[in-house]
Amino acid sequence: MGLEELGLDAQEEAVYRALVARPFVTAEELGGAGTRAVLEALVERGLASRETDGGERYAPAPPALALGAELAAHRARLGRAEAAVAELADAYRTGGLARAQRELVEVLEGRELIRRRFLQVRLAAEKSIDLLVTGGPRGTGVGEEARERTVAVRGVHTRGVVDRGFLNEPGAPERLAESLGGEGGGGGEVRFVEEIPLRLMICDDERAMLPLGGVGDEVDPCVVLRGGLVNVARALFEATWERARPYVEPHFEIGALDARILRLLLAGHTDAAVAGKLDLSARTVQRRIQALMRQAGVTTRIQLGWHARHQEWV
Repeated sequence: MGLEELGLDAQEEAVYRALVARPFVTAEELGGAGTRAVLEALVERGLASRETDGGERYAPAPPALALGAELAAHRARLGRAEAAVAELADAYRTGGLARAQRELVEVLEGRELIRRRFLQVRLAAEKSIDLLVTGGPRGTGVGEEARERTVAVRGVHTRGVVDRGFLNEPGAPERLAESLGGEGGGGGEVRFVEEIPLRLMICDDERAMLPLGGVGDEVDPCVVLRGGLVNVARALFEATWERARPYVEPHFEIGALDARILRLLLAGHTDAAVAGKLDLSARTVQRRIQALMRQAGVTTRIQLGWHARHQEWV
């Protein structure tokens, strides 16, 4: 058998094959009364002809001619079906990729939308928030507003790495203490590096948020990462955390202003640059440095720097 795909049932195919093998036979010679009805059906379909000369005999139509048209039509239908299946498969694949992309990566544009999503992601944290903070506080998630400093759920542990660009901003140490000093009672750790690769926030190892522009002042647009992509952000944070050194609050032996002066000096700033950043005169900065040297019992700035580190003044 094998002609079912062309529309012949098993009985019709058997009779047609017998007729091809024995052309010009009567229905009785081919199989009896039941065969006549099948032969008539083959005649109707153009697969056989009825000869009346010398008795009612049946002859097969040439298979290539009789079945060729049906075979071509079948191939055309099959081709259309294959094309439809391919189109559906492509649509399914494209739709699946789009769904996966929407689930894994969310692109945000517009400062208000970014701020709102930042708060939503941070509010959703239940266990941990890890931050890389650089530059000014705007858009970094540190000290932007009072409500942003208190959004973490109780028990959330926070780790933050800040760089010199952030610490040079007016009031940065105070904002840092408020924002990372243990949100919601969860406790916090802060470390310092000279330069942050990019701004970043990771919540519960499930969501990460970062600006597409990297470390620039502007944070529009941003992306929110989910799923396996968070692992990439996690690796970046951990590498930065490992090379960072602990950030300590001003020592009880010195004031907050003197601690800021020491940090800026240790970061390589000149007296004039320190004065400009702290809105002081260069002479005031020099006087305070001299006072710190006397307090430390040293005679050079290099010794002062060593003493500040050793005594954990900064």
